[in-house]
Amino acid sequence: MGFVKTPLDELTYQVNGLAMQVQSELRPGHREKMYHRRLAELLTEAGLRNEMEKRVEVYINDSLIGYMFLDLWVEDALVVECKAFSHQVDEMDVGQVVTDLAATGSPVGMLYNFGLRKLEYRRILPAKDVQEWHKYLYRCIWAPPGCQLPPIETFTADTPIRFSVISQPWSPPIQTVNVPSIRSSAHPFPAHSSASHPFPIRLSASRSNPLSSNPLPNPLTYTSAGVNITAGNRAVELMRAAVRSTYDARVVAGIGAFGGMFDVRALREMRAPVLVASTDGIGTKVKLGAQARRYESLGHDIVNHCVNDILVQGARPLFFLDYLASSQLEPEVMADIVSGMAAACREARCVLLGGETAEMPGVYAPDAFDVAGTIVGIVERDDVLPRPGIRAGDVLIGLRSSGPHTNGYSLIREIFSDMPLDTVFPELGIPLADALLAPHRSYLPIFEPAFAHVKALAHLTGGGFIENIPRVLPDGISAIVRLASWQVPPLFQLIQQRGNIARDEMYRVFNMGIGMVAIVGPEQVESFHARVGEETFLIGELVPGEKRVILV
Repeated sequence: MGFVKTPLDELTYQVNGLAMQVQSELRPGHREKMYHRRLAELLTEAGLRNEMEKRVEVYINDSLIGYMFLDLWVEDALVVECKAFSHQVDEMDVGQVVTDLAATGSPVGMLYNFGLRKLEYRRILPAKDVQEWHKYLYRCIWAPPGCQLPPIETFTADTPIRFSVISQPWSPPIQTVNVPSIRSSAHPFPAHSSASHPFPIRLSASRSNPLSSNPLPNPLTYTSAGVNITAGNRAVELMRAAVRSTYDARVVAGIGAFGGMFDVRALREMRAPVLVASTDGIGTKVKLGAQARRYESLGHDIVNHCVNDILVQGARPLFFLDYLASSQLEPEVMADIVSGMAAACREARCVLLGGETAEMPGVYAPDAFDVAGTIVGIVERDDVLPRPGIRAGDVLIGLRSSGPHTNGYSLIREIFSDMPLDTVFPELGIPLADALLAPHRSYLPIFEPAFAHVKALAHLTGGGFIENIPRVLPDGISAIVRLASWQVPPLFQLIQQRGNIARDEMYRVFNMGIGMVAIVGPEQVESFHARVGEETFLIGELVPGEKRVILV
């Protein structure tokens, strides 16, 4: 038989090309879900509507008995199933797709196996009669834990089956498909009647009856509700070595304990110790990190951001606590992020004392996650910043940033939403992902030898110059920032140009290449420069005013 044409041939050609791209990018050796997710990303980038884990409810005698899940449902018409086998797909895999086609009324389905050196793919057409798919039906149905599928022997050839596809605003209208009688020796449902009737299969885009119509006899499990404790335990095991690499003699109890314990006897040697604590997150930079599949740098981001936040009050870090939350826990991803945290903690001589990894389906969107952390540091009361004596005539000294750090990413993502992350703009000379995902810089090693020469520090995070510098100014003092005193990096110029963003808005959102600002007395400028050990910029001065920033 020759090639059978369908209304979805053009769509299947597109999907085939994207599947080949997935195989080329990822190669064999990953879990099935990774290929599945990457194909969904490429479909979205190509402007093709798709839903992952599309749910189809299965009713027998109008009672809900379980669900079928389609790996991908493309353009409300095409069934796509993804495998990652080291062997070729077999009859059972083909049977799954044939059953999916019967359940959805789709004219064609695609079966991909990414587990071989060369992509294996099958184009599968609907069954001609019910005998070709009914034997696979029970193998394709997922029944909630504690709920067993009804015995096949309880049904006759006339027992109605209905598939209900959960509706979306763009879904097609209700469809009805009548399948001829399945009364035959091959059919597992015994025929208790001599009459011959059609086997009705009603496809509906409307929402199905509530589950209460078929009450579950046994309680559900946590896993069936979307929280996988086993995956959580695996994540802990994968990150254990990295976390312990930050430990020293001050750690009394760490990973695995209900609470981290930190020995503070060293504080007795201080005259008047003050604890400084800060909690923060890294915002929507996590979206870009996930899109580029770069997770470890996000761990550096959150730790360094928090280190800098307590640094502006003169504190050195003692310990850090992390919080990771996701819609569905992926142990390897969480472990990569924590490994980045651990590396940044080691550099800051800070203990990664504990944390929380939360899996919250229904709270976070599918594939979404968040990263946050809390840091606790210490400073002598007499050394707390800002110091008294800040006055007109003091100067502003800026230190370079490594990029946008962790702020302004909602705007950045909007501006570059139509650009692949591997794009190399001539003015950048590196892929866009490298420029946007550069880790947040830590200023602790730079300022430690120069603290005595600093009156105040301002960390240019959310709010940029406009809102952060006034936070350390006394009443009656304003700051003049001279914009020509340093060269704004090309990335920020590109952001401003592509977004058509006003000058003042840029300096209110972004750091513009200056990540930390020190306020120094004019007599201390040379001493400060000598101790910092890198290029700095004299970017302005303090003047009498109303505690605000003036851009000139």
